[in-house]
This record gives sequence, C-alpha cells and structure tokens, in this order.
Amino acid sequence: MEFAIVALGPMLLMFLAAGAIFVMQVTGFMQNSSFSRREQFSQNLIKQYVMEIALAQTQVFQRSQDLEILTSRLALSNQELGRLNDMKSKFLSMVVHDVRTPLASIRGFSELLMKKNVGEKEAQYLKNIVGSTDQLGHLIADLTDLAMIEAGKLKMEKTLFDFAYVARDILPAMTINAQKRGVEFVANPLPEGVMITGDRFRLSQVLMNLINNAIKFTPVGKRVEVTLRQEGNKACAYVKDSGIGIHRSETALIFEKFYQAKHQKDEKLRKQGWGLGLSIAGEIIRGHNGIIKATSPGLGKGSTFYFKIPFTS
Repeated sequence: MEFAIVALGPMLLMFLAAGAIFVMQVTGFMQNSSFSRREQFSQNLIKQYVMEIALAQTQVFQRSQDLEILTSRLALSNQELGRLNDMKSKFLSMVVHDVRTPLASIRGFSELLMKKNVGEKEAQYLKNIVGSTDQLGHLIADLTDLAMIEAGKLKMEKTLFDFAYVARDILPAMTINAQKRGVEFVANPLPEGVMITGDRFRLSQVLMNLINNAIKFTPVGKRVEVTLRQEGNKACAYVKDSGIGIHRSETALIFEKFYQAKHQKDEKLRKQGWGLGLSIAGEIIRGHNGIIKATSPGLGKGSTFYFKIPFTS
C-alpha cells in the first residue's frame, strides 16, 4: 500500500503540475482576453476622438472660409463708406463756400434797407430776414468746423494767455443776448493770473456756445451764472442755468453730433439748434487734453455745463 502511494507520487506530482500549467494558461488567456478588450475599447475611443477632431477641423475650415468672405465684404463696405464720407465732406465744403457769400449779401442789403424810411411792417420783415441770416450764419460756421473736424484739419493755435480772457472777450455780447431774452445773467468775478497754453479763440467759442445754450433754454426771469476758476493744475469754466434741465440718460449723449434731446416735451425748444455746437465744443476741449461734461438734477431743474483743461495742453 505504501509502495502504491509512493509509486503514485510522481504521477500525482505530474498531474498537479499539469493542472497548474492549465490553470496558468487559462488565467493567462483570461488576462490576455481582458487586455484585448481594454485595448479594443481604447482603440475605439481613439477612433472616436480622431473622427471628432476631423469634424472639428472641417468646421473650423468652413468657419475660416466664411470669415474670409465676410472680411472681404467688410473691406468693400469700408471702402464704400470711405468714398461716401469723402463725398459728404466735399459736398459740405461746397455748400459752406457757396452759401456764405449770398448769405452775407442778403444780410447786408437787409441792413441797408432798414436804414431807409420804411414802414413799421416792412421794418419788421427786414428784421426777421436779418435774424434768419444770422441763424443760417451760425449753422454755416458750425458746418465749417464740422467739415474741418472730419477732415482732421481743425487746428489749435495755442499760445500762452490769461484764462480770464476766454470769458472777457464774450461777456458783453452774452449780457446783451440775455437781456433780449429776459434772462438774468450773472458773471462771477474772473480769476487773475491763471495762465494757460491754449487756443484763446476756440476756448471762447466753447464758452460762448455753453452760455448761449443756457440762455436759450432758460425761461424768462430765470438765472444763468458763469464761473471761471482754478482747480489744482486745471483751468475750469462752469455755466449753471435754471432752465429745462437734462434727463439723466442724456447727459453724455448730448455731446454727440446731431443729437436732439428726446425727453424734452417742449417741441419748440427741442427743435432749437442742430445738435452740432456741443459736439464741436467737445472736439475743441479734447484738443486741449481736457474734459467737458454736463450735470442736471433732472428735467425742469436746470443744468450745469463745464469744461476743465490743464494749464499746458
């Protein structure tokens, strides 16, 4: 019995060894099979990514072509806009040149006739003609400045001068204008010795525009106040009125070209002017490296327009 067991020992060992090999082969096959499945899954995933990348590249290429087409169209549109803008500037220059001369003749002959012995009715007609020519003259002046600005030719003749002369040059005429409209006009004492480098004529033009607007939109008996002062290294001018005021949404928009206040209910007041004066004033102040702004508590509560420029601009 012991001999049989001993004799079967090597056979058992061989059998066990064979079993172990089989188990190892099966395990290896299973491992290889699992690895193959993972590899297949990875390959499928990679193929999917490659397809998505290819699709994305196709879409990018298509968008690129669309963008090139749009760019070419935009370039053509810009060329056309440039051509139309040049035509507009030339037309503007022609109108200004051709209208100014006959306008001066109309005004001159009207004033000459007013000096003759004409009836009261005829005198009023002539006075209306002179007033209309003055209004057109202001429009021509604004259009001239606008044409120069758009052509990049609005030059500033800057010199060193006393800032007080910006107001001193125009206050007498502004006082008379206020008196004609029944508006109280107050000019606070002008500062002395505030020397700035700038275009005296253009800065006076800005201040005159602000004062005229204030007088125009201020009711009879109300007040317009002008103040010039130094603030740090800046020369500042303030024009405060007690007129129609500005809606808070329009305090910046009113400096755009041809902008007319939309919240002003008085149609007659709304149509006064062409929306050019403040735009031109803004260009002049920016040409002095300054700022120009407007503030108002609201409609019917008056407003304050002001500009500030550095001593050396």
